[in-house]
Amino acid sequence: MKDGFIKVAAGTPEIRVADCEYNKNSVLSLVKSAESEGAKVLVMPELCLTGYTCGDLFMQTALIREAETALSQILISTTETDMIFAVGLPVFQNGKLYNCAAVCCKGQLLGLVPKLNLPNYGEFYEKRWFVEGEKEPKIIFYAGRETYFGSCLLFKCRSLPNLCIGVEICEDLWAVMPPSSDLAQAGANVILNLSASDEIASKDSYRRSLVTGQSGRLVCGYIYADAGDGESTTDMVFAGHDIISENGAILSERRFGTCLCIS
Repeated sequence: MKDGFIKVAAGTPEIRVADCEYNKNSVLSLVKSAESEGAKVLVMPELCLTGYTCGDLFMQTALIREAETALSQILISTTETDMIFAVGLPVFQNGKLYNCAAVCCKGQLLGLVPKLNLPNYGEFYEKRWFVEGEKEPKIIFYAGRETYFGSCLLFKCRSLPNLCIGVEICEDLWAVMPPSSDLAQAGANVILNLSASDEIASKDSYRRSLVTGQSGRLVCGYIYADAGDGESTTDMVFAGHDIISENGAILSERRFGTCLCIS
């Protein structure tokens, strides 16, 4: 942090649906690129370790295990990476499957944040595979590590005490009462959103207004990372609409392509 500012990034990696090995390497490449650009915070899309559009493949134990293994390997490969980053993946716990954000830093799994609001309308039917997240945090064992699990987690930096991060996932922002509102009241001043928002007519304008509006209401930074064209394999189209906003203003934005949006 310099003069009260910190460089942040939203990134859309190249992915192949259900290919966790390929996606892991794409995530690591994006992490390295963001680090080389001096970013200290990076957010990547929802379920990007498996792909958001896996459909009923989410019911396959092999895919869920591969995602856990991929995350463990990412952690091992980033022990020297001085940056906090969030990556999306499915997490199986106590007989239930959750759509989660894994928050990582220097090889540590700081926490797993499950999605609270699952879209189940129009082209979305997430409740077919996932269950809604739990607010109350608990300690679980995942990817070979003990970590926290819950949607109300805050991530505060010891070396940068003014930085406090909260996380929500895609539909959470569209909800009547977004989790980020509670997170901001609890002290978060930067919100990360891992998203897989598809493209329909004028949706980009509405998405932009949601992100800027929420950052203005909460007086915070809001980093939004969207899924890219690698997800456009079924009946939806994705464009990698990444947005970085602060206090109601857009600081950086990019759409189409698979790379970084930095501010």
